[in-house]
Amino acid sequence: MMNNIPKDKLLHFFYGTILSFIFIMVFGIKGLWLVVFIAASKELIYDWYMKKGTPEFMDFVFTCIPVIIFLILEYNGTI
Repeated sequence: MMNNIPKDKLLHFFYGTILSFIFIMVFGIKGLWLVVFIAASKELIYDWYMKKGTPEFMDFVFTCIPVIIFLILEYNGTI
């Protein structure tokens, strides 16, 4: 199944995981909103407005999936 996911999307997931972990450690659970903001900014400003890449909604989604995972773990008392 992992072979079906493009490398670009896996990189977004990886960096979303790293950013989520760091921002949770620094800002607590509120730091996850920073990851959502950064992911949206990257797609809207860097890719779309500055035309330095291709803006894709699924890039945003794959960056934010770790945020959802961390939220589920937090609210289940795992973290």
